[in-house]
Amino acid sequence: MNFPNELVLQEQFAAAKVAVYFANPAKTTRYYGFEVKKEIFEGDFQAVQQWRAEGHTNPIFGGFKFDNQKTALSKLMNGYFFEPQTVYELVTKQVYGIKQKLPLAKSTPTYKQKNQIIQQRDETTWPNRINRVIDSLLTQADKQKVVLGRQRLLQLATEINLVSLIQQLQEQQPNSYHFVLKYYDEVFVSATPERLVAVKDGQVATAAVAGSIKRGTTPLEDTKLQTALLNDHKNLQEHTYVVATIVKKLAHLAKLDTISQPGILKTPQIQHLYTPITGNLKATKTLLDVAQRLHPTPALGGIPVEWALVIIKETETFARGLFASPIGMIMPNGDGELVIGIRSMYVVAKTVRLFAGAGILAESQAQSEYQETALKMEPMMSLLENLA
Repeated sequence: MNFPNELVLQEQFAAAKVAVYFANPAKTTRYYGFEVKKEIFEGDFQAVQQWRAEGHTNPIFGGFKFDNQKTALSKLMNGYFFEPQTVYELVTKQVYGIKQKLPLAKSTPTYKQKNQIIQQRDETTWPNRINRVIDSLLTQADKQKVVLGRQRLLQLATEINLVSLIQQLQEQQPNSYHFVLKYYDEVFVSATPERLVAVKDGQVATAAVAGSIKRGTTPLEDTKLQTALLNDHKNLQEHTYVVATIVKKLAHLAKLDTISQPGILKTPQIQHLYTPITGNLKATKTLLDVAQRLHPTPALGGIPVEWALVIIKETETFARGLFASPIGMIMPNGDGELVIGIRSMYVVAKTVRLFAGAGILAESQAQSEYQETALKMEPMMSLLENLA
């Protein structure tokens, strides 16, 4: 059998009951997986570690929920991993598992008209809630940072065309991770720039991504904004917290290389302070061991983490589910890559929920942080506005 072209795999994704699409930013790995061979619901790190140790011949895909809060009426958002019956890796043309009976390829997809967003609801009370947290940070010197998110609820005119969704994701966010996980009528989509951890042949790689500013409309403006970010005290302080916390957490799991000064990581809408962190994983330690130790990172949780998780639960009005959580894939030999489920949305039929968060420090301004969260929703808003 000839290896199928990608349009055929996208059409199979739309037709399948359970499916996944995962690609790294360089697009050196690109996977499509279909239907369920084995699965686990609501597993924590230990449960998924044990489930994975039972033996799998195909890569597994999925994600953990952010914390112990539950999303009502969802099988997907409360944590889900599955081993597909079949996995296609587009770069190496490798097929894992049983070959699927795939749909006949269409030369080009034909769409009548673009989908429409017919209703949008935002959490307009969010800045007031954030001001209360800022007041607490100003009076408690031992509390450094908490990442607080808000959600946006959208209603679409028609259900999402999943073939169009994957194609627009590839076109609009070419330099991000792509993760689309479908479980019957539930779909979670992420175009995250942020890796949590990758492990390959004993080498571990993670990164600190914290502190952000918008992109410029011209190269000159973009460079000026980049320079401003690299010299902004609030953002540098936030980034320093994240780097120090990651290094401390990994001290017993890996021998790390020297940490460099932050650089810049750019997406089409935002640029971030970015510090890669790499090293040698200690014997017997695994990808899931590192992920458990890192989650939640200060870039998505806070410092101190136990206090931050309480503040998140008290301040945010909806459970995060897979938002801001470890999502990705693990190979049968234990290597793999987990990323952080930001720049994301959760879809059920015509209802879409977007998520974005901002790092809150004592010197934060609530309205500015509200605007930052709106900027972080732009990748998914643009994706929706261009769907057929």
